Amino acid sequence: MKAAFTKRGRLEIINEILIVCRKPAKKTSILYKCNLSFNQLQRYLKYLISQSLLSSIESTETIFYQMTDKGKGFLEEYRRLNDFLEGERNGSAFPPSNRGETI
Repeated sequence: MKAAFTKRGRLEIINEILIVCRKPAKKTSILYKCNLSFNQLQRYLKYLISQSLLSSIESTETIFYQMTDKGKGFLEEYRRLNDFLEGERNGSAFPPSNRGETI
């Protein structure tokens, strides 16, 4: 669990947006669930669409955003990296080294 009031990084925010957009989501839903300002959300949506991680679906009255297959790949890789780093913090990501240490 994260400590309270830690600053989120860019990849964490992208991860959160993609999780919200597994199913089609409106801007306001993404905005509130990811705790972003409108300007931040605009920049992230533009970036994620340009990288083909999100697609926009236009209906008659609104625009929905949904994660693409490439976005799913990003989520999988992000999760793998996060699990790896969590294991490292807990001392289990790497096997013991052979620098004169006994196993």
